[in-house]
Amino acid sequence: MFNLLGDIDNQGLDFTQYTQNVKPGIIQEVQDFIEELEDVYTNISSQAMDHIHSNEIIMTTGLSKTVELFLKLAAKKRKFKVIVAESAPSFSGHETAKALAAAGIDTTVIADSAVFAMMARVNKVIVGTSAVLANGGLISSNGIQAMAEAAKHHSIPVVVCAGLFKLSPIFPFDEDSLNICVAPDPVLPFGDGSLVPHVEVINPYYDYVAPEYINLFITNHGGHPPTYLYRLLNENYDPEDTYLLKE
Repeated sequence: MFNLLGDIDNQGLDFTQYTQNVKPGIIQEVQDFIEELEDVYTNISSQAMDHIHSNEIIMTTGLSKTVELFLKLAAKKRKFKVIVAESAPSFSGHETAKALAAAGIDTTVIADSAVFAMMARVNKVIVGTSAVLANGGLISSNGIQAMAEAAKHHSIPVVVCAGLFKLSPIFPFDEDSLNICVAPDPVLPFGDGSLVPHVEVINPYYDYVAPEYINLFITNHGGHPPTYLYRLLNENYDPEDTYLLKE
């Protein structure tokens, strides 16, 4: 990636001086980044045939366009089944199940509480994520942490589909702060006024998933184990990026 700050430091310049020929380089790098974002879904889904085999049973949860396209492309040549956890209280898993069923994929929706019981029948877990942290951990939708723990108990591989633009140079020093909760209204509507004062409702929205639960990352640049992420960080971020985030 284009390192404008690094180039300025190496030349002994400062921001008060006029620097020539910087604008074309910035425009080119921005254009390359836009093109990479446009091709993310295509590049990830093109690897589906290498990871999904006939007669497999795959489990997923929530709503992820990357995972949806990944499974749809594999279904063009392979016959397999997908179990989708409904991801309450948003029930975004229902949307995923409808999209997969419309593509001719044998799809079953289960309650989140049934994930552990069904995991013994599964061949692999494929999920998406909102962000990939520097240590290989995930900031993902609620329910993926429980699914990953169940998969590890049954020795089922967990595969994460994510574009490299989701890779973050931040290390999760305070993991609890990444388990984000939102208002409890979707679980217990405030209209139930007589019940609200007597219960405490926790509505988690994001889960932090530790890297030891992940077996493989499928990015737009290929498949990588969590231990390889340090190399991807070095290729996509300058050391000063992490320093600037701390300021």
